[in-house]
Amino acid sequence: MERSFTAASFQPPVVDPAGANPSRYPSWVLLDSIAYLADRDNATTVKGRASTGHEFKVSFCLADPPAVSYFCVHFPGISIQEVCTTEPRVVSSADDLVLLCFAFKTNPPSTDEDSQHLEYFVYKAAPGGKHTIRPVPCSPPAYKHSWHAAIVPREGDNFLVADLSPNGEDLGHYNLHIFSSETNEWSTKHLQLQAPISDVLPRDLPSQIDKVITLGESMVGWVDLWRGIVVCDVLEKDPILCFLPLPKADFDLHRESRARQVRDVIGFPNGFINFVEIEHCVRWLTVVRKSTSTDIIYDAELLNHDDMDVTDDQPYYEPAGWKIRTMLRSIFWNYWHKSHIVHVDEVSAFPPAPSKLHHHLWNGKDNKWTLGNLKTTSFPTFSVYSGNVVYLVSKVESQEEDTLLVGVDIGKKKLEVIDQYCCGRSISFDPIPLLCVAIVKKWEVTEPYCGGRSTSFDPISCAFSEYLNTTPSPRHGFLLLCFCSQNSRKRICQTSSELILPHDT
Repeated sequence: MERSFTAASFQPPVVDPAGANPSRYPSWVLLDSIAYLADRDNATTVKGRASTGHEFKVSFCLADPPAVSYFCVHFPGISIQEVCTTEPRVVSSADDLVLLCFAFKTNPPSTDEDSQHLEYFVYKAAPGGKHTIRPVPCSPPAYKHSWHAAIVPREGDNFLVADLSPNGEDLGHYNLHIFSSETNEWSTKHLQLQAPISDVLPRDLPSQIDKVITLGESMVGWVDLWRGIVVCDVLEKDPILCFLPLPKADFDLHRESRARQVRDVIGFPNGFINFVEIEHCVRWLTVVRKSTSTDIIYDAELLNHDDMDVTDDQPYYEPAGWKIRTMLRSIFWNYWHKSHIVHVDEVSAFPPAPSKLHHHLWNGKDNKWTLGNLKTTSFPTFSVYSGNVVYLVSKVESQEEDTLLVGVDIGKKKLEVIDQYCCGRSISFDPIPLLCVAIVKKWEVTEPYCGGRSTSFDPISCAFSEYLNTTPSPRHGFLLLCFCSQNSRKRICQTSSELILPHDT
């Protein structure tokens, strides 16, 4: 993947939210997964050393959602451009652990074409300045680290790092790579994907990994947000790869745009998965021609060729707001269950508390509060602790400088919170219908398409911040809703020895 530094990464927000109230950190955070490159010491700062011998510092700047938290990386005495090829990232988080990935240069600084190798580091959150960072040893040469590995907590201070990579060009063949902190070694197993149904087409199988989620004690899911999730119990002696298809969208039927802009999933320790999607709607318009709206037509008018005569008969449309769809499933089910479908016009936008941002929500024409003013809304994200609140990144117009963060309770259909996006990176995106593909009643009509431009913005939900507190808060009650006992190690795939492979067409 070609990467480079962005200028905004060297300009973190002026205000450090962690410094405002260091005695208590949030129970969970919306974390910008891409690092800022700055020296920003605070109570979370930890020092590490890379295999290149370079020392670095990592600091987390944490704030209550919907504010976006962020982290900073600094290499004392040397420019990061001399050491890395792109910004470090948080690739996974579970409990008190955070897995970071650095892309280090393998060629001298004078080399025009940079090559890189990825290294993992595990940050362990703890109160009283006892947090640590630990390097993960490099893997065997046959396997190169990826940006989508999972961190899996184990007993005590131990952990696993699990990654999945394609095995050659054979469809449904993967290599499962696991690092164990107990043995300090990597292991690799060749696995074949088992599908729950027999009519899976190649185009419906994962073609890329957008994110990785944890689903229990040792269950990991690698997610293609357009297609589905490859799930594996990484502690099984003979692990099985299973495929859980994601609900298909009613837009971008070719699934070519950036899915994270409009979709997300989150996994829970009880094996449940929440799915969310935001769709930008359009309203089709009927164009009334002269020939159908006048009572008398003169011969001179029929022989006069004006612009209307040469205009192609194309359907017209206009933006009609957006709607959010959420669905729920267990890894032990073979179906998705609809949770909510909510259109923006159904959401009560009455301000939950006084704010200088409320003018964005007032519609003077209709004399009401509405989220419909936020015409550009994307990046739906769930809380770590589920519930019905979905967090969104919004703008009144796509290129407007002011970016807002809103939390919408889609169960109660009401605005929960609104805040200013204060991080230094700008966000621009254009969810505009673009693509003509569908044939409806002999018409070629425009398919609603979520494409457009977007910066590399990928907020992830993390709960490690709670472990920085001296007295962590009690866990939320969703764990009590487990339908499956943690002690009953069910297999999520068919136990038949017959492997079901997808069709070739």
